[in-house]
Amino acid sequence: MVRRQRSKKSGLSPIIIGLGLVAAILAILIGYLWRLDKKASSLPFEEIYATSRQLSADIRLVDKALAKGLGEMGVAQERISFLSVVPRHKDGYHWDVHAISVRIPKWYSLSRVGGEIRGKISQIRRPIEVALVKQSAKEIVYHIYCNGLLTHRLSILGDDIATPRRSPCPKVGIIIDDLGHDRALANAFMELKLPLTFSFLPFAPASRSIAHKAKQDGREVMLHLPMEPISYPAVNPGDGVLLVSMDEDMILDVLDRDLSQVPFASGVNNHMGSRFTQREEKMIIVLNELKRRGLYFVDSRTSSESVAFKVARRIALRTANRDIFLDNELSENALKIQMERLLSLAKHRGCAIGIGHPHRETLEFLRGYLPTLGNDTEVVPVCNLVN
Repeated sequence: MVRRQRSKKSGLSPIIIGLGLVAAILAILIGYLWRLDKKASSLPFEEIYATSRQLSADIRLVDKALAKGLGEMGVAQERISFLSVVPRHKDGYHWDVHAISVRIPKWYSLSRVGGEIRGKISQIRRPIEVALVKQSAKEIVYHIYCNGLLTHRLSILGDDIATPRRSPCPKVGIIIDDLGHDRALANAFMELKLPLTFSFLPFAPASRSIAHKAKQDGREVMLHLPMEPISYPAVNPGDGVLLVSMDEDMILDVLDRDLSQVPFASGVNNHMGSRFTQREEKMIIVLNELKRRGLYFVDSRTSSESVAFKVARRIALRTANRDIFLDNELSENALKIQMERLLSLAKHRGCAIGIGHPHRETLEFLRGYLPTLGNDTEVVPVCNLVN
């Protein structure tokens, strides 16, 4: 009996061992694939993506409804003007408020246009409200709210209102952020016949070598400086980050090491930084050091409460603000809408700055949009737009 049990056990042992080996191999394979996936998805991202994904989707639905409604009424593109793009944040949401002006042809009444626009927006199955805030014989103004947050200010004007002044030669600067990881994609952006500005993350594996190539190709190079976001450490900007807990000596030491990683940088813009850019005493340290080194600063405006631009102007540092994020959403239609906004801002203000990222979709869009960009605007290095 004992012998029979031993025989049975010895028969089961190879099966158990085999199952164990299979389980171990599967665990290793799953772990390897997980690491590959994590590596592929671990590239830095703008914090606005993480905190406002649903709100951004709702804003895009409103954008599409406005574009569709105005298009069906025959309103030409040159009658639509984007007057301002202002970042806001509240209750963990980050978004841009767009001020849009539309001049309506004489054969349309303002109230009819307003009614049709409201009708288009009412078809969106989301918590979106349209509020009438001004009405006269010459102008109707609506505020549009997504989930209770003001996202659009739409002004509908009669055709007898004077056409807004347009700059005779508007200039546009386009920064490509988050470079230093994908060498092939960075090279593809450099092959575009556009004077793009390239902003590199410090300590990214290929930042130094790609920056060298960009300089050889006559491209403008920037440091994409990681700064602490409000949601840190849940959202981590990566190596070389400046934190509000650092004292002056530590901030300067980290900044020095970051700059040493990106050769030929002529300027700096912030990566994330919604918390850090709100702290005036911290930004003064950074901006004074940039001024000492002869560098400029572009505020990426990841926070509506950022003091970076104000402080930079106060200390007479060459500076500018980001106007448009081009590729928060990567569909061709969304990219086109954002680019048109950027160009419209430039035409009415004289210049504007857009920020894109090393996405294949952004690359293909810019490649296809090249002829349009050259029509009535001039794309220039960002250093030409700081003052």
